[in-house]
Amino acid sequence: MIQPKRIIVGIDFKKLTNSLISHALWLSNLLKCNNLTLFHIIEYNLTPPAYLLPYISKEKQILENKLSSIATELKSKNFNIETKVLFGRLIESLTEIAKENAVMVIGFKRYITRPSTSERILKGIKIPIFIVQSNEYDQISPERIKISKILCPIDFSSYSLKALEIAKEISRITNAKLLILHVVPEQRVKNIIEEPELINKYLEDLREESQQEIEKIAENFDFEITSGIPSEEILKKSKKADLIILGSKGRSYAEAIFMGSVAEAVIKNSNKNIFLIP
Repeated sequence: MIQPKRIIVGIDFKKLTNSLISHALWLSNLLKCNNLTLFHIIEYNLTPPAYLLPYISKEKQILENKLSSIATELKSKNFNIETKVLFGRLIESLTEIAKENAVMVIGFKRYITRPSTSERILKGIKIPIFIVQSNEYDQISPERIKISKILCPIDFSSYSLKALEIAKEISRITNAKLLILHVVPEQRVKNIIEEPELINKYLEDLREESQQEIEKIAENFDFEITSGIPSEEILKKSKKADLIILGSKGRSYAEAIFMGSVAEAVIKNSNKNIFLIP
C-alpha cells in the first residue's frame, strides 16, 4: 500500500471544493496519513509588470485567508494542516509542493479547445493522484464516501500491477468488491493478421494466456477478460464501479495496450473517481 508522508489537495474554491476536501480526509484515513497541504496556484508564466504586483499581493492574501479558514475547521478533526498559495508556473509550483512522498487530490475539468489545468497536472506530476469527478457536497463530509465496487484494469505492466496491489489492499480495507479487467486489444491484432480464422485463434490464445496470468497474481478476486478497444471496454465496465484504480502507463503488446493515452481517454470520458498510480 502507498504510505505517503503528506496528502496535498488542489483547491480552486469552486463547486467541488467540499468534495475534494472530503475525499482527501477519507483518503488520509485510508492511507494512515494525517498531514494535509491545501494549496492554490496563481498561475503566471511571465514576470508581471510592477504595477500589477499590488493587485497580485492582495489576491494572494485573500486566497491565503480562505485556505486558513478551511484549515482552522479541519484542525478540530486532528489533522496537521498547512496551506500554500503559490505564484508562478503551474508544474514548477506543484513540483515544489510535491517534493516529499505525497499523494495529490484534484478535481478534473475538460475543455474542447485547450488542455485544462487538471490535464496538465496529470501529465506533468509523477505522484499518485486521486481524481475527483463527481458529487458536489454542500459541506465537508468524508463519512458520506462509500466504496462498494472497485474496477482495476491491468495489462500486466509494472504500472498496472502496482495499481492492482493497491486496489487489492483498498478492497480489503473498505470491504469493497474488486473486479480486475484485462482487455485484449482486438484492433491491434487485426492490424497484424488478416485471416479471420487466425485472428480468432490468436485472440483466444491471448485470452487464455491472460487468464493464467491473472489467476497467478489475483487469486480469490473476480476478474474478466474481454477484447476490443481498451479505453472503451474500461468505460463500459466502470459504469457500476465507485472507483477506478488505474496505472498511469502501460506496456507493449507489440507496442502498447495501455499506453498513457488509454489512461487519458478513461479519465476524460469517465464520471467516476479515479486513483491514478504512476
